[in-house]
Amino acid sequence: MFDMALALPASVLLGVAEPPTPAVAVHELHEELRHARLAALCETDLWNVPFSVLDIETTGSIAGRDGITEVGIVRVDAGRITRSWSTFINPVQPIPPFITHLTGITDAMVAGAPQIGEMLPAILEFVGDSVMVGHNVRFDAHFIDAELCRHGRAPLSNIRLDTLALARRTIAEVPNYKLGTLTRELGIDVERHHRALADATATAELLVHCIKKLEDRAVFTLGTLLEHLRARPAVRRRPSTRRVMDAAQLPVWTSVLRTELTEVPCKPGVYMLRDAGDRIIYVGKSKNLRQRLRAYATAGAVAGGKMCALRAATASFGFTVTGSELEALLVEAELVRTHDPQFNERLRNFHQFGFIKVEAGERGRLLTTTRLQADGARYFGPYRSTEAARSAVAALQDALGLDCSGPDGVVELPPAHREALVADAVAFIEGSADEVLLAVAQRRDEAAARGKEELVTREEQRLERLRRLRARHGALEAATRLHAVVLAPSCDAAQEMSFLFCGGRLVGQRRLARRLPRRGEAVEALGALIDECFQPAHTSRCFVKQHEIDQLHIFASWYGSRKEGLYYAELPDRRPATSEAWAWAATILDGQPVS
Repeated sequence: MFDMALALPASVLLGVAEPPTPAVAVHELHEELRHARLAALCETDLWNVPFSVLDIETTGSIAGRDGITEVGIVRVDAGRITRSWSTFINPVQPIPPFITHLTGITDAMVAGAPQIGEMLPAILEFVGDSVMVGHNVRFDAHFIDAELCRHGRAPLSNIRLDTLALARRTIAEVPNYKLGTLTRELGIDVERHHRALADATATAELLVHCIKKLEDRAVFTLGTLLEHLRARPAVRRRPSTRRVMDAAQLPVWTSVLRTELTEVPCKPGVYMLRDAGDRIIYVGKSKNLRQRLRAYATAGAVAGGKMCALRAATASFGFTVTGSELEALLVEAELVRTHDPQFNERLRNFHQFGFIKVEAGERGRLLTTTRLQADGARYFGPYRSTEAARSAVAALQDALGLDCSGPDGVVELPPAHREALVADAVAFIEGSADEVLLAVAQRRDEAAARGKEELVTREEQRLERLRRLRARHGALEAATRLHAVVLAPSCDAAQEMSFLFCGGRLVGQRRLARRLPRRGEAVEALGALIDECFQPAHTSRCFVKQHEIDQLHIFASWYGSRKEGLYYAELPDRRPATSEAWAWAATILDGQPVS
């Protein structure tokens, strides 16, 4: 035993840590650098995060046993597809007939292709340190990891983002979350499903769609997105015909309310869930009320913590059928504002909207604020959250050099130069000063000429953020200047709905008799609505109340897309003279412009 002890290193006998070997030290250094890169990535704005969207086709579903037949990767920078790469892979095994039928890939197509071991370096180089994305990304990454391990390489260590989980959090009103279903519902063109590059491209477009929707939820960085996805992880249960759902969890949906679902129409509208005290605890909208409410009553459905708690708290439900999505959005926003339901999140944080504040002069600067004051500053907005406003300010400061920092702290700009830069910022937001975009584009092109890919990507991301800032402000600005009557279908076939917007605010609505054969009644009702409610001279362009901001964003979004094809007529920026309101109404109902 004494001899064995002598054989141990002196550092162990003396209780002193032995210095790591050079190989271990290098590995530890690489790990520290990797963790530092990941930490920095989590603090990065989502529009600045590099994403590599991966899709593979295989001979089966078991990694390590089945082979890869095709790999497709798409790079997404600043919300745009910047690069793509694909290759066939020889799986060194026959492709089953049902796989060929599904993908169209035959043995002959992959016979002369390289084997996966030859292509692993190219895959790793393309992905680099970017965030790996896939629709059910675990499947694709598991196959790649299995091949890496088989060839003596370390598995992928990239942050992974699953668009399947992301879509479940951001997209409603779809039958299921298969990639084919989502692309069809969102109007994403796919050349052919179950081919690697086509599916990777479709997944990339789905990713960008989801990131845009996350802005309304104040999710702007990769770190907050990952936290958002982890916030209420789904509780997965094995389906079993013998398993009985806990009665304490679903006491109502499995008994009384489930039978009442037969009374709910398969029509669009707004629904309200109430607790035992008849308090509204959740408000939602749906294109198919019965289908949506049935989802709450499906005992075997996979549900997260919030859904289970909501089901358990529900004692009754109600609904209102609407004739259009625009009406449903307005009704939903009003109900959430009025009742402040416990389980609503998107519309209930009444004090989170933000503005860009521009202080002019030699000490001018760009700020983010939630308060409007009569202090001589310019205010732009409102934005759905302070984070959205802060992101816009950062984009402008970066582009113009307003936020100058050096090794010794903030570098003070000459007063005249600062004043000119602030004026450029205001002009850019308002739609002019295109030289701001041109300067960034020139920096990008110069970086490309020098072969500086990272700098090219950074400037391209900056360009995209600036374009989005201007587009968003333009949409809100157009809505705040617009006065319009919108005509929409009603849930009653004998009527139609009219909505009167004045400067982006909903100032009145009324049901009208169908124009034929009761045109006179419709003209009388619409004329009275305009005469009573339309006062543009008294409409402030400052939106300081949350319900006004909700209405503005709903109207701006509808006006920007007009996807329902509803008829609308713009109104002059003046109050109608005596009896002129009824003349306007007749003109609108005739489908003519009001002058």
